[in-house]
Amino acid sequence: MHLGRLSNLACLLTILDKGFENTDMEIELKTLHLCQSLDYVHIEEPQIVEAKTLSDFLSNKSELLLEFEENCLSTMTDDGPKVFEDLKPSAVYRLAENKYIETMAPNDINLGRTSLFSLDIGKYIFCQQDMYYDEEVWRLKSLLEEAIREVWWQRVKCEGSWFLRLVPEDDRVAVQALKKMRPE
Repeated sequence: MHLGRLSNLACLLTILDKGFENTDMEIELKTLHLCQSLDYVHIEEPQIVEAKTLSDFLSNKSELLLEFEENCLSTMTDDGPKVFEDLKPSAVYRLAENKYIETMAPNDINLGRTSLFSLDIGKYIFCQQDMYYDEEVWRLKSLLEEAIREVWWQRVKCEGSWFLRLVPEDDRVAVQALKKMRPE
């Protein structure tokens, strides 16, 4: 499993395998312990979930975070949670890297007034799949749905929004579905 640019963030987080594996699903749930918050800048991009748009955005090697509020993401059926057909994030963020701020600040008059969004310190349930820049259709919806269903099936206690974290690598993007776990 590739973990994106997590090698650069090794001091920020620890990944713990807590036995959240289900052989019936294509994903493996893991626990991510975020030791330091990750800061993001809100961006306006309503069509972000299209593969071409994502590829264009990620080509500059800056990480994206897509937020999905629970009530706008899925519904409960007799067979468990089902993600809505029309997958639209409630918010989209770009990693607040110094190089991004230095590059964009002269061109974006509002950047200095944009508040940061932080992925807070804590434990997150997550899973990951690699997607390639040249893919015509990215499997974001299926990854999210499998993660949501697996969390429901295993009765993992979580809170807040679901996130898709897109971490660009050389020839692919590591896509992580994650949600904050409730404190025990």
